[in-house]
Order: sequence, then C-alpha cells, then structure tokens
Amino acid sequence: MGVGVWKARGIRDSADFMVAGRNLHWFVLVGTLLATWIGNGSLFGGAGLGWRNGLAGMWSSAGAWLGIVLVFFIARRVRNFGKVTVPDIFQVRYGTLAGVLATLITVIAYLTIVSYQFRGGGRVLSIVSDGMITVEAGIVITAAFAITYTVLAGMVSVVYTDVVNGIIMILGVLFALIFTVSAVGGIPEVVASAEAAGKTGVFGNWADERSGVDSAPIIAISFLVPTLLLLMGDANMYQRIFSARTAGTARKAVAIWVFGVAFLELSIYLLGLTGSVAAEQGLITQLFTGGPADTAENLSENVIPTLAVELLPLYAGMLLVAAMMAIVVSTADSFLLVPATNLTRDVYQRFLDPDASERRVVAVSRGLVLVLGVVAWMLVDQFPTILTAAYTAYLIYGAGITPALLAAFLWKRATRQGAVASVLLGSVVTLVWTFVLPGFDFFAGWSPFLQEVTYPAVTASVLGLVVTSLLTPRPDPSSWEPFFREG
Repeated sequence: MGVGVWKARGIRDSADFMVAGRNLHWFVLVGTLLATWIGNGSLFGGAGLGWRNGLAGMWSSAGAWLGIVLVFFIARRVRNFGKVTVPDIFQVRYGTLAGVLATLITVIAYLTIVSYQFRGGGRVLSIVSDGMITVEAGIVITAAFAITYTVLAGMVSVVYTDVVNGIIMILGVLFALIFTVSAVGGIPEVVASAEAAGKTGVFGNWADERSGVDSAPIIAISFLVPTLLLLMGDANMYQRIFSARTAGTARKAVAIWVFGVAFLELSIYLLGLTGSVAAEQGLITQLFTGGPADTAENLSENVIPTLAVELLPLYAGMLLVAAMMAIVVSTADSFLLVPATNLTRDVYQRFLDPDASERRVVAVSRGLVLVLGVVAWMLVDQFPTILTAAYTAYLIYGAGITPALLAAFLWKRATRQGAVASVLLGSVVTLVWTFVLPGFDFFAGWSPFLQEVTYPAVTASVLGLVVTSLLTPRPDPSSWEPFFREG
C-alpha cells in the first residue's frame, strides 16, 4: 500500500495510470506478467487438480505455455501498434460495434475473474486464522485492499509491486514443495502413491470423474483450450506489452515469461499432488472424499493453505501465506484495472466526453475501479468452485475475443462483420451452454464433444469469423496495415 501511495504522486496523465507511461524495462514486464497470470485459478483450481489428477492437471496450464509461445511471434507487432486496450484494437481494425462488444465481453469475463480472486483471499485468511476471520469477512478485507491499491496509481503501482510479488510467489511455493515432499517420505513415496491412485496416466482419472474412459481426452483438452484462448487474448498481457519501452523489450519479456509460468504452475500441481499424499498419511486433513470435483463440498482446492497451517513450520507457513496473498492481490488488481481502463477509453472518452482533460480521465478511471470492484464482490457467490468460475470466465473471453483479436494481426482478410459474428457466437454459445441448457437436462445422450462447452463455443466463434469474412467484401488495406508493422 505504501508503494501505491508513493507511485500515486507521480501520476501525471492517463498514460501513466493505464500503461505506466510506456516506459517499462523487460525485467519489470516479466515480473508483472508472471504475477498477473498466476492467480487463484492456479493457487486453488490448479492445486485441486493436482490433488485429484496428479500431473495430468497440467493439461490446463499447458494451454498457457503454448499461448505464450504463440504470442511471442506477434509481440513486436502488438507493441508497434501502440494502443492501450484490446477494444482499441477492435475499434481500429473492425469498427465501433466490434469495439463496444469487445468492451462488454471483457468487463463480464474479467469481473468474474476478479470475484474469485476475492473469494480465494477470503479462504486464505479464514484458513490461516483458524476461522477467527470468516470467509465472508476475508473476502471483504481482500476486496477492500485490492480495490484501494488499484485506485491509488493504476498500472504504475501494480507493475512494480508485481516484481516483488513474483519473487515471493516462487520462493514460497518452491520452499513449501521441497518441505512437503521431504515430510511425506521423498519423491519415491509421492510417485508410489500417485500410481496407486491412478494419477500417473496422461489423462489422470478424469475418466472416473465424469462420463467414461472415452471422454478422458476430450475433458483434458477442454481444460487446455480455454486457458490457451484466454492467454492469447488476455487484455492484461496486451496492456503490459503496450507499456514496454520498445518492441524488442516486449518480445524479450514474453520469451522469459514462458519459463516462469511453466516452472511455477508445475510446482503448484506437484504441491497439490504431494498434499494428497500428506492427507493419506494423516499429516493434514483429508480434503477430497470422491465424487464430483466441481462441487463446493469437495475442498481439495484448499490444499495449499491447509499445508501452510497444518504441516509447514511457522516461518515457511508465513512465507507461503505471503505468496498466496501476493497471488490473490496481484491478479485481482490487474484484472480490475483492465475493464476500468476499457470503459474509460472505449466508452467514456469515445462517446461521452471526447475532450476530457487528462486529470478528468484519471479521476474517471479511479471511480470505475471502485465501482467495478464492488460489482466483482457481488459476483463472489455465483459459482460453486473457483475452478468452475475460472473456466467459465476463460471461455467467455477466449471464445468471444481471441479468434478475432489474433486475426487482426495475422489475417488480412478478416472483416468487420466477421469479427462481430465471432464475438457474438463465441460468447453467446458459452453462456447458453453453461447457464441455460443444463437446466433442461439438455445433454442427456449427447456426444461428450457437445457436452463440453469448449468445443461448440470455439467452433462457433471460429466459423463465424471465417465464413462471415469470406462472404463479405475484402477490408480496405488501410484497416489492416497498422497491424502488420514489424519494424
């Protein structure tokens, strides 16, 4: 909070608040990219997958690794384009309607992500205080801190503390993993236990969790695709690339980022798996009792804070708690800043007050951070588990935004109509498949490909983009030329 107050004094204009004055070094970018991407989806959802499925849970994080590699090849073009938000890209490439739709989808998806960061912070505070802080009170404390911190200085305050957060996260998780593996009897004991529980296969025990052996690969890939699409279209990532000093700085940071994400997420999955072994040995509470994993009654998502309280020595537990709260806050503030920035630039400045002064723009941005933070807090109880919330948000954004976003930099033939069709089809199919059809028992007897929302949502989005673009007139070269500058 002290860093936020200090950096707030240096905010001169909206570029400072939104993209840190476009002056970030590569090592600052690596730290903020890592701290932003590793959130409660990994801390709780990923660790829970590691507990239940072993390293097969990495099907989820592998989508991020692949996405970062693909982004590396367009990072130079993105930085040279030189805007502030993803809807900026849609506005210039595809027009006003596409830009407004991109803003709407970003706000919906990112507030969902912020909401489960708040929930994760509440869980951590409740568990480590042995219930003296209730989950509800912990959620309020986490939300108040993250909102206040983001209001202070925007991107400037976020990115510099993210460097420290990234270091704390790596040290806390790595030390906890080493200690826990040692406590359960070493790597051979972890491997033997995983083999006995069927957690060493390529697809883990997903076949047992849902609808049969044949569906296991389908389920695994359905975890990979939303993460891949979110990463490649992540507005946080683009906003940070826009914040880089140069295109070369952005590309270097993305190249190093992939190794940090792979290392930290692998460590989290291993920590979840090792935690399950500790529970079998009676060293910590048994958190998973079988049955459906996506219900609130199965608490395997709580494995990391449980290890901090019940197994680790005090100093190591304190370090791990610091790492957990760093993960929570660094992701919450970043995903809160993006929709506030989008609404400020792509709605307020574009339609309501085009001539607003820099001082007014910063004030509006801060006000929107506060309002959106309260909305995210109100969404906390809408999903049974953090994993469910994560993948719903990932897919709303990934299927709705990413295909048209990547096409802006990679396919000159993409048209305005194609982009609008892609955004609408991807997001609407995701929402209908997730919230409407299950209530009618609609999927009884359907193919697993159609039961898993990933496949129809992504297929609809891509087909909408490609077919509609090919059926409509070619775009004018002036609309795509700015997106293909390599210099």
